[in-house]
Amino acid sequence: MIKLNNICKNFRYKNTEIKALNNINIQIDKNEMVAIMGPSGSGKSTLLNIIGGILKQTSGEYLFNNKVVIGNETYMAKFRSDNIGFILQHFALINNRNILYNIGLPLKYKNIEKSKIKEKVISIADSLGILNKLEMYPHMLSGGECQRVAIARAVVSSPNIILADEPTNSLGDYNKCEVLDILKRLNKEGITIIIATHDENVARICYKKININDGKVSN
Repeated sequence: MIKLNNICKNFRYKNTEIKALNNINIQIDKNEMVAIMGPSGSGKSTLLNIIGGILKQTSGEYLFNNKVVIGNETYMAKFRSDNIGFILQHFALINNRNILYNIGLPLKYKNIEKSKIKEKVISIADSLGILNKLEMYPHMLSGGECQRVAIARAVVSSPNIILADEPTNSLGDYNKCEVLDILKRLNKEGITIIIATHDENVARICYKKININDGKVSN
């Protein structure tokens, strides 16, 4: 499904070139649940963003379903919309919009009718136990509820892959277990899950672990 060949990513900071990723070679198959492990600054979020089509690699080749992923921003936006659901750190919800709007936002970008968006959002919210929160706003919800909203937003457009960047980082033990159970359930339903994390407890639920240190895959 995903194959990265000799992926490098450089950033320029104050006239200095910083190598965030150095010759990354990995393969992730359909329906896998994968942890990308590493400390802060190791390059795991950069790797996740390249897989998600948010960042372009400096060099190397990215294959998705045996096709090279490369193109202008219009192409990459469609690639993300068609294939990827994102769960971002700290939820990244729109505070002045209700939960119905937040969850349905990816469908709004696809120009889907409002009635169909609401129908899909209700179905997803019901399955995640937040159906009674749709008219509320993010500040009215607990951290665990906000993460469920973030997960609902990630899956509402029926993606092939969910990319989760430290999805349990700001949660207590109870909510962390609930979120991990949801991710395991989504994986069993056929969605490939890729989690960037520094937490060994999160990595234990995954079938494969990819360790990143100083921008390189390590054993």
